[in-house]
Amino acid sequence: MSNGQSDALGGLTDTQATLEASRCLMCEDPPCVAACPARVPVKHFIRALRFGCPRRAVNLIRQQNILAGVCGLACPVEELCVGACTGTDLATPVAIGKLQHYAAVTEIRSGREGLAGPGDGRRVAIIGAGPSGLAAAAELARRGHLPTVFEKDRRPGGICTYGAPADRVPQALLTGEIEYIKSLGVEIRTASPIDRNNTIDDLIADGYQAVYVGTGLQRAATPHVPGAELEGVVTWRQLLHRASAFSLGEGDKPTVASQVIVVGGGGVAVDAACTALELGADDVDVVCLEGPHEMPACRDEVDKAWQTGVRFHTRSMPIEVTGANGKVTGLNAIRIRWAEPGRFIPSNADPIEGTEYWLPGATVVFAVGAAPATELADALPGVDVDVTGRIIADVDTGATSRSGVYAGGDAVSGGGTTIVKAIAEGKRAGEAIDAHLRGMTG
Repeated sequence: MSNGQSDALGGLTDTQATLEASRCLMCEDPPCVAACPARVPVKHFIRALRFGCPRRAVNLIRQQNILAGVCGLACPVEELCVGACTGTDLATPVAIGKLQHYAAVTEIRSGREGLAGPGDGRRVAIIGAGPSGLAAAAELARRGHLPTVFEKDRRPGGICTYGAPADRVPQALLTGEIEYIKSLGVEIRTASPIDRNNTIDDLIADGYQAVYVGTGLQRAATPHVPGAELEGVVTWRQLLHRASAFSLGEGDKPTVASQVIVVGGGGVAVDAACTALELGADDVDVVCLEGPHEMPACRDEVDKAWQTGVRFHTRSMPIEVTGANGKVTGLNAIRIRWAEPGRFIPSNADPIEGTEYWLPGATVVFAVGAAPATELADALPGVDVDVTGRIIADVDTGATSRSGVYAGGDAVSGGGTTIVKAIAEGKRAGEAIDAHLRGMTG
């Protein structure tokens, strides 16, 4: 790869990567590794880059994180590995995410394929081709099993395909990483939902000897706010999925009003706000409970959104979506204080009388969380779920209440929340499934 090469994969040049890698202090007990949910061996892969061995670097990363390039761009690195970098005490931290992305891009451009590990070829069904499911499938293939991934959408990738903005997860990069996973021996069947008409009982009857559930959260939460039924109210999932599908040539361009209001303070709220601008909105206002430094969204993404013109109304609570003739006209909101300092949850928000205000807009996007698909439990007989519908699974292995069925990622109670954490959970479950299958023959 030449230093000047530029394509859809993007990233550092060879020279930039070598110079950046040379800044690593090679700590004896790297805090960056401890801060990474997937425990990527940062010091070792950077050392490989320093000595001009990107192939070894990406192999080291993929041992822990099969979506090396995606996470190099999409991870909240400032809060994880980069935030923990010892170099922060001396100057600026090492750009670990960019180096990880560089290693993955270099390998994708080479066109090299992976090899399945030796094993007895036991069949495992993976439900969901998002980060968690792909990680579990890759781990099982490397251990000699035959994983088949069932994905309800037309393309694999989950939230990375139908949700993440293109500047954060370029589709060329994601496609390259998925092709590598497939080269390990992973079969991916798209447009193949597992639901009440095709349950895990059917998978077991078809000869699959274990099942991993990595379906994520398929339904966006909607707050109980008057006016939420008006025309012009959408969820973040509807907006981002339609926008991604359009960019992939799978549907029409979503229509947004010239004035858009987004309710929520997390990463998907910021993504929805930026997507609305890209779709043609002139003005975008974000209304969220949290203060500027309390928002769960990544600080860099908030700053980027602010720089592109998104306005933030913090410490605010929606009261009512206003409308006329059945259509949205705006949002009534009120300022809040926290009843108990440090608890940034809706039940702790105390409205401040006399601080009501109104924002005009003909599109309101609710981005206040997500929930499992209501039919998920019907597809998983014998698998316990909590009151929210999330699967109850062992935190270390992903084992559920039904023998041979494992789960991880956002679909699990207390699981997921970030791409890299979902990947780590998928990998751990793959290891546990391997042990389970080998125990069946022992």
